[in-house]
Amino acid sequence: MSLVSCSGDVCSVTLGGRGSRAHVLGTTFGLAAVDGNRVTLRVDDRDVTCDLGRTVAVGALRLTCTSATDDTVAFTVARG
Repeated sequence: MSLVSCSGDVCSVTLGGRGSRAHVLGTTFGLAAVDGNRVTLRVDDRDVTCDLGRTVAVGALRLTCTSATDDTVAFTVARG
């Protein structure tokens, strides 16, 4: 499952289930793993770790993980 909602250069994304993917702002995001408050996303060709509530720079994008369960993650992606 993947849900994407964008407004301008900011998108809200929910990925559910291992291997789920979404193409957002020219970048492919996939859910690799959830371990408590730490999420590992596959961003194009690399793994990116995101702690809930923290913002991570991924190239020209900013990624903020907002919530997670055992197999679902919600995050926002913004340019700049």
